[in-house]
Amino acid sequence: MSAAFSAVIVARNEEALIERCLESVAWCDERIVVDMDSADRTRERAARLATKIVDHEWIPHMEWARNRGIELATGEWILVVDADELITDKLAERLRTEVAADGDTSGIWVPRLNCWLGRPLPHIGGFPDYQLRCFRRGAGLYPDRLHSHPEIAGRVRFLPIEDDAWILHARAGQTIGDLARKWDEYADKEARARLRDGAAPPGPLAMIWAAASAFRFRFFVSKGYRDGVAGLVLSVLFAFYRFEVEAKTWEAAGCGRDGDSTVGRLRSLPRLLGALGGHGMRRLWSRRGAA
Repeated sequence: MSAAFSAVIVARNEEALIERCLESVAWCDERIVVDMDSADRTRERAARLATKIVDHEWIPHMEWARNRGIELATGEWILVVDADELITDKLAERLRTEVAADGDTSGIWVPRLNCWLGRPLPHIGGFPDYQLRCFRRGAGLYPDRLHSHPEIAGRVRFLPIEDDAWILHARAGQTIGDLARKWDEYADKEARARLRDGAAPPGPLAMIWAAASAFRFRFFVSKGYRDGVAGLVLSVLFAFYRFEVEAKTWEAAGCGRDGDSTVGRLRSLPRLLGALGGHGMRRLWSRRGAA
């Protein structure tokens, strides 16, 4: 007898995508949509395919809303899906086979292929971009942390990469402006969380280093340049996002730190470049020591 699956989807104003997403998980025995105060026709369009629609207040991140759906699920296995994602037919087949064959696994990391502007972006998208989205009911929940994975009690393993057996992350029609607005909300959340956790407000070196290292990682280390112009655009946007998190942390702390002691007030470009180089070397050395 095959294990029952419960798909959990958190949505807010996703009328253009919710049906497509739900159709991709129609094979699941239960399909729970957690609607975060949508002002469009998300609920109406989800009603045809969802087995349950749950109201949840809007929050700028979805981890707690996911937990609400997980707690209401009745299937033996939970499958968490975002409204702009699709579960391919081949992945559905693999998941059913995997959970039926392995009796002591509590969670499965699933590969994801990220797309933008209608094209796959395997390099800057970090393929296989593993996501811990499939796990036994009762094995874990999400912590209150942006972009976090569920904390699973028990053995977890990675699903081997196989052509077309992945989550397809493809938000049709998303513009650069849409992406920037979405990441602006994420930056607000991350900045508040850092201050809540006791982080010191950053100075200019931390801001510049965050942006430069993000661009270096996305464009050069991850080979984002192989994804063409889209890879360049996203590398710059990722760099700005990291800069924005630092800047918003500084802003939320009261804008009180006007400069690092080694830079003064940024009045000397040579001093700034020298201090930035030293800052980078210390960061790299500390990472090497931690490893």
